[in-house]
Amino acid sequence: MAQHISLYRKYRPDSWDKVIGQDHIVKTLINQLNTDTISHAYLFTGTRGTGKTTSAKIFARSINCTSPVNGSPCGKCPACLGLQNPSNLDILEMDAASNNRVEDIRELCDKIHLLPTVGKYKVYIIDEVHMLSGSAFNAFLKTLEEPPKHAVFILATTEVHKLPQTILSRCMRFDFRLVSKKELTEHVAKIFDAENYPYEIKAVEQIAIHGEGSVRDTLSIADMCMSYAPDKLTYASVLEVLGASDFKTIFTMARAILSGDVAQVLNQSNAIYERGKGMDTIAKELCSFFRELLSIKNIPGYRASLGDDEYSYSLAMANNFDNYRIARILEILSSVESILRNTTQPRIVFDACLVRATELYTEHNVDAILSRVSRLEKAMHDGIITIGSAPKADTSAHNSNLEANLNKFARPVEDSKPIFEEAIVPKKDEKAEMLVGQLLSRLREDNKGLLYRALAGQKNYELNGTTLIFTVKDVATLSSLKDDANYKYLNTVIKEIATNEYAFEFQTVDNRSVASHQDRATLKEIFGDTLTIK
Repeated sequence: MAQHISLYRKYRPDSWDKVIGQDHIVKTLINQLNTDTISHAYLFTGTRGTGKTTSAKIFARSINCTSPVNGSPCGKCPACLGLQNPSNLDILEMDAASNNRVEDIRELCDKIHLLPTVGKYKVYIIDEVHMLSGSAFNAFLKTLEEPPKHAVFILATTEVHKLPQTILSRCMRFDFRLVSKKELTEHVAKIFDAENYPYEIKAVEQIAIHGEGSVRDTLSIADMCMSYAPDKLTYASVLEVLGASDFKTIFTMARAILSGDVAQVLNQSNAIYERGKGMDTIAKELCSFFRELLSIKNIPGYRASLGDDEYSYSLAMANNFDNYRIARILEILSSVESILRNTTQPRIVFDACLVRATELYTEHNVDAILSRVSRLEKAMHDGIITIGSAPKADTSAHNSNLEANLNKFARPVEDSKPIFEEAIVPKKDEKAEMLVGQLLSRLREDNKGLLYRALAGQKNYELNGTTLIFTVKDVATLSSLKDDANYKYLNTVIKEIATNEYAFEFQTVDNRSVASHQDRATLKEIFGDTLTIK
């Protein structure tokens, strides 16, 4: 049986026109070749699989070719034919990961004065150069700075930050970029066509997405997919190979997170876990979705690679939530990968992060308050709630049948029972939060810095009728807030903001002699009707 050759080896570029995604580097190197301004040392850095070593090999053969074609080796001249011989010593590759001792570098430096045998230059390609020891770098410095005229060094690394500045300053540096999804998709499709392998373009796009900008990783995934589905590559086959989730699953979980539906989020997490999907994979997919959601919300006409229906559902979701909430969720989910790397309980950690992302209203900071105020203002504008009246039923479903369409994407969960027993959770006073948020915005607009900080630090407040009561912990802050000028200003602002005659009241913890509504409700739950609260 013949040995299978991997796609990334079989289709490894041997000329510049086959290198994708690095036009800025290819053009510079070809110009150097055409003008005969070859440098003595180059540094190729970038993410794995972006073409560093491949470009080094092409460049090494190009500068030795006697008649290059558009900057690429012709493959026909005596030099090109000689360099194709495996026993050739004019292009030497050294893996610094396994040859990182000072003795290895000294041996290289001792032989550098030997002249090339078939070409004009002797090229030394040192891969993973960041793995050299400190003493090896020191031994390499003088030779790297002043090599013989026939010697060219090409250093390649994925971790350029580990190289000493003395090495960096002696090299011409080229940063290899991640390859775009579009270029990877076209590249894989071209290879599949050459292999006479039928495929769905959506399946190829999914492979490109999971390649994450690396050509080698992308072709490795393509190889696995060809082995899994030898007759034809479908979108479902790619999802199965990668352990990935379809749009419906990701959309349903994202909507539950944004809507604050913890039970639905945990049910979806359980369903995904039962299907054997990796926590890190679903975390990456959620991060990617929320990233696209931010772009869809803020960039007119941005569609990513979504179909018409998928785009309309995503756009409707994006327009229902503000940037702070989406970005904060993205920030929390993006930390999952590093956390999972250092835990033996990935499922527990993942679910905890999901709940944190879902219950953002528990965050006590100004941005979070303003985000909630924005949602309340939108609800007021839509007629869902009004100040001074009980909340109305959600009428948004009557304005559009979009919600009905979105529900088509909600994956049915076999066990819909709540994950946790219903707990006694005090309800948040949304009217009070809205008033405080609007008040803080006004203070910031009026440049009332000291007053803004004093009021923003207060988390214990409630609305009793038309009186907004703040319970302040320290006497100094209480004195500042009750100052005649400040007190008069605050009462003027709150009456401008609200339609009714609202007023302020400030008190300390010790001065609070009457139980709040929240305290009353909690005590009633614990002691029942036998307790009398005055």
